[in-house]
Amino acid sequence: MALSIKLSTLIPVDANNTVSISAGSGVTASTTATNSTSTTSYSLSPNSGVQSTIATITFTPSTGYYYHSEPRISISSPYVSSYEITQTVSRNSDGEVISKVFVIKYTNTVGSIGDFLYFYYDLKTLKATLNDFAQPLLQIDSFNLNTSDVPSTGEKRAFVVKGDANAYFNLKITRSSDSKTYNFTTDTFTATATSLLSQKIGNSGVYSNFITFAAVTADQSYTVELSSGIELGSTLVKNLQDSTSQFTSTSTINQFKIITLTISLLSAANNSHYNTLPSNIVIKAERNSKSLIKEAINWDLSLSANSFTFARGYAALEGAVNPIDFRSLVVKVKKGNQAAGTTVLFDDVDDVAVGMAMSGAGVTGSPRVVSIDTANSGVVVSVSQNAESNSGMADDASITFQYGGSSTSKAISGCEFYLDNVSATGSSTGYVVKAASLSPVKTAVNGAVSNSKIVNVDSENGIKAAATTFVSGLGIDAKTVAPHVDANTHQSTDHRLLLSANQTLEDNTPLVFTGSSRNANISFGFNVVNIGTKDHTLKFNLDTVLTVS
Repeated sequence: MALSIKLSTLIPVDANNTVSISAGSGVTASTTATNSTSTTSYSLSPNSGVQSTIATITFTPSTGYYYHSEPRISISSPYVSSYEITQTVSRNSDGEVISKVFVIKYTNTVGSIGDFLYFYYDLKTLKATLNDFAQPLLQIDSFNLNTSDVPSTGEKRAFVVKGDANAYFNLKITRSSDSKTYNFTTDTFTATATSLLSQKIGNSGVYSNFITFAAVTADQSYTVELSSGIELGSTLVKNLQDSTSQFTSTSTINQFKIITLTISLLSAANNSHYNTLPSNIVIKAERNSKSLIKEAINWDLSLSANSFTFARGYAALEGAVNPIDFRSLVVKVKKGNQAAGTTVLFDDVDDVAVGMAMSGAGVTGSPRVVSIDTANSGVVVSVSQNAESNSGMADDASITFQYGGSSTSKAISGCEFYLDNVSATGSSTGYVVKAASLSPVKTAVNGAVSNSKIVNVDSENGIKAAATTFVSGLGIDAKTVAPHVDANTHQSTDHRLLLSANQTLEDNTPLVFTGSSRNANISFGFNVVNIGTKDHTLKFNLDTVLTVS
């Protein structure tokens, strides 16, 4: 009786060896391969109880390689005893496996579907020869050292060199900033040439040690060079060798200084009216750190004169703050005499981003960057610029580019941030609503008022005449509409306010005014997602949040 037999072989793919498969008589074989595994499916219809040869599979390493762990097989089947597998191994004069052949035979009395035969092996490069007597060189097989960035604070890192017992190697580490080399005895970098010289690997085949990197305040890099002691009969495994030398293996380790993010306050229009602004907020973290940093911003602000109102209105966007209020800027040097047109050339356009506003001496209008020509260090702006001969930008003029938001700071320095409690709906989308608040202005009636809009107060400091400046207090008539301040009618001997409705008030009645003030507070949560790759300053634009009038 004819049976239906189906099985598969799974063989790891490695470019440094060849696996040939010869299917047996009456066997249909089909192979598919990925980057890691070659799968061959076999089907046959043998007679019950008759042994059939499934396939002959031959493993052959490429020139210069041998099987450090010879090919072996594992069977996944409920009928393992049905398989007969013959294995033939070939070795070179050093006893290294250079070929292995599997003959797979199968006998069963029932059909079988879904058996799997798994193959495993490990390749290694053949040892080179030293001399005319073909004596083998001892080999360095691997060098394990973490080459990721070293923290700015420094770090002690272990390294391991593996290879044949009694193999020799050298290890030199050079600091880029001053070409000093690492002294493995003192764990310092010295002007005197130092290295780990002619270090012998013991009988275990493993050598381990440490490298100590000190803290840095400036960016640093280190060149690590492992070399074999060829003069002592040692060599490097092929995959360790540099492209330019078979006796060296070179790598680089970087160490970057701590990155500083500074948040400062700016009022280009009204800076002189502010009392001392709050100190800068300084955030420090490792370069490109993506660990979330949360900063609670709380700024108390005051004016020496005039008054605050909300720049974004009093309703939906009352006291609102937007990520775009955090401005990033770069200064670039004008290249050549400016020609009339929308293209402007600079010494370089590094960190300039589309959408930035351009300002400075000779800039015409209020242009923004439309596109960037990196090849020619030019920018195309939205407003045509005057030629230098017509009051345009001069050669070597310093021109400022700025824009707000996380996308701008990311383009300049890699810094990414977001604000807490940003509205996602309605007219306030993208804003932190009521992040800014105005302190109520407290004063008192100076002289009794009888059914009049004119109210004399002890002080009108911080009170702005506006439909959004409201008054409250004992006796204030607000039955119809909340009264507001229509005008300041200051006299030489008093402080008169014109209210929107008649009032009758006793002398010294306490009054509270809201909607304008000389004192303000801005509070919200600021979160750094990525500190970036270089120091950066965010200037919070007060003028987009608070109007001084």
